[in-house]
Amino acid sequence: MTTAKIIESGMTFGPYPADQCFYIENSKCYGKIEEGVQIAEFLLLRQKAGAHPVIWIIEAKSSSPRPQTQPNFDQFIDEIRVKLSNAFLLGIAARLNRHNAPVNELPAPFQALDLQHASFRFVLVINGHKEEWLAPVQDALSLALKPVVKTWALPPSSVVVLNHDLVASHVETRGCLRASRRRMSCFIYVKHLDLTQRTIRRTPPRHSRAGGNPGASTAR
Repeated sequence: MTTAKIIESGMTFGPYPADQCFYIENSKCYGKIEEGVQIAEFLLLRQKAGAHPVIWIIEAKSSSPRPQTQPNFDQFIDEIRVKLSNAFLLGIAARLNRHNAPVNELPAPFQALDLQHASFRFVLVINGHKEEWLAPVQDALSLALKPVVKTWALPPSSVVVLNHDLVASHVETRGCLRASRRRMSCFIYVKHLDLTQRTIRRTPPRHSRAGGNPGASTAR
């Protein structure tokens, strides 16, 4: 069985194998505490033979302010930090049965997760963001999440900022991501766990805008 597709910020994630994805934003345990608690979209379990499991905590956004735009940029980074941290904590709380939601809401591989050896990735996906715009967001988010990364003894690479293209190179699970932003659309299908075996089909925009740089606006 697979999950239903997850549609967030103009992107469609999945479907994924049902036991590898926990749609935490739509979960019953989050529904009981959601007032005043912001949270990321979903958790994705990545497992390789001979390696410890990794949980990807994924938040999707349709745009990002420019770093020069203050206080908007700092507020944006803090919002993402809060959502990713809360999803991380609630996922662990669900694994430890801290809430009264039905235990079968959490897929069996998540229930069996060895927290001592499991690793976590905090992932922000920004739709339509140019690759050269990602580095300032990556740096700011890594700094914001540094206390969580350090206290949980996670590697420095645990914070990842991607656009809709790069996400296909990182999500090593059968599934697809469909993204659209204005006149641009793309379809990416991750065929196998071996990422060298994937098919990417693009539909380029029919027309380009004069100037064509969304970065010139206040928000991207």
